[in-house]
Amino acid sequence: MKRKKIFVGFMAFINTIFLLLQLLAMGSLGSWFDFPLFALMVPLLFFLNLVFFVFWLIRFQWPLLLFLASIVLGYQEIQLLYQLEDSGIRTENGLSVMSYNVRSFNRFNWIDANDVPEKIENFINEESPDIVCFQEYAQNEAPLFKNYPYKIFKPYNGNGQIGSCIISKFPLYNSKAITFEASTNGGMLVDFLWKKDTLRLYNVHFESMRINAKDTLIASEYSEKLRRKINQVSKIQKKQITQFNVIKNRSNFPGIVCTDLNNNAFSKTYSSLLEGMKDTFMEKGKGFGATYNFFYFPLRIDFIMTSSQIKVLSFKTHKVKYSDHKPISSVIQWP
Repeated sequence: MKRKKIFVGFMAFINTIFLLLQLLAMGSLGSWFDFPLFALMVPLLFFLNLVFFVFWLIRFQWPLLLFLASIVLGYQEIQLLYQLEDSGIRTENGLSVMSYNVRSFNRFNWIDANDVPEKIENFINEESPDIVCFQEYAQNEAPLFKNYPYKIFKPYNGNGQIGSCIISKFPLYNSKAITFEASTNGGMLVDFLWKKDTLRLYNVHFESMRINAKDTLIASEYSEKLRRKINQVSKIQKKQITQFNVIKNRSNFPGIVCTDLNNNAFSKTYSSLLEGMKDTFMEKGKGFGATYNFFYFPLRIDFIMTSSQIKVLSFKTHKVKYSDHKPISSVIQWP
């Protein structure tokens, strides 16, 4: 009996540590905890704590209350990870917008297939969004997208072949490139008319994490390298977000932001970008909404955000596997 109590106490202590780390990383206990690596680890921490909960539930022991308490304390933040609402796509009277990092249309054969550009084009035609924002768009590999008469491309660097692209069923005006200092990423902005009103659309690709298979927490020789890399990239992203927000705040038009943020919804970069805007997944999303899988951890790093006065009708994460990212789409209404 004594050994049993010691075992339960020890496991409950470990569980409490994991729960505290989860709540801190999510920001449920305040915004003072700023460790980018732990923010990225929230899905893993949540999974581990869920395993603990099932363990305690099967044994019907008191530490199961720890998980329930964490749900109460972190309920609002957990919605950034998982949404319960149904999100059937409704297009009536709405504007449909898609965001998709296409990974250069498989330019370097990451996927063992020669027809990835054609598959992406067929997918876009089947979904038929009004506007599509592409990140990592490679001009030389891109299909024609004949169903979209309007297209604007802005390279990330100078006259490069890879950059941001927007295709549209509506005319696009006043396009400008968004460039970041000492970065291979960037973006663009355009204006378009919707129901006689001007809306501004931003398509931005923020600094990449560039995490590879060697960057794991399990391999000790790489864990410190991973921590430094994530901290360094997070600092660059914060500078880019500050620069972007200055550009965005100059506009008087209702705005839509399509972005590969390269960070998740528990990061400081996300909260800074979201200021004064809505996350369409939070409004009408369903499930984990993962857009990028890193060693099977569901990371939501791609976002469609709108000005607060724009109504979000629906949101969808598409399951196609033509890139390392999944496309997302939202139907919105203005006015």
